[in-house]
Amino acid sequence: MRCLFLAVLTLNAPPAAADTVFASTTIRAREVIAREAVILKDFDTVGAAQSLDEVVGSEAKRAIYAGQPVLIASITLAAAIERNEIATATFVLNGLTISTEARALERGAVGDVIRAMNLTSRNTIRAEVLTDGNLRVLP
Repeated sequence: MRCLFLAVLTLNAPPAAADTVFASTTIRAREVIAREAVILKDFDTVGAAQSLDEVVGSEAKRAIYAGQPVLIASITLAAAIERNEIATATFVLNGLTISTEARALERGAVGDVIRAMNLTSRNTIRAEVLTDGNLRVLP
């Protein structure tokens, strides 16, 4: 009897609501999302961010309008380097370090591998974007 009672309670329980992040102001494409631009509501939306920590500091891929949920597919890591930006490119191999200036040919977030142009030789290089916006040249 006790098992039957627990089964009935479980089946009749209301669905658990999850928190969802909503835009409180319009967030433009490529804008870094600030804490003031988003709010947390007790609402369940499939594919939407569920905590402010996973949204704040990210970059919007496309415009997110005020009152709309912030979808995970609509955000990405913020870019650390923009296209045409000049950065220091460093190549390190077996204790040898070579540094030069390079122009980014693509924009990228930390950890992305982008193409850049060595300003001295005018050759195209592949480099990883570092946290300080500089580049680590890949062999």
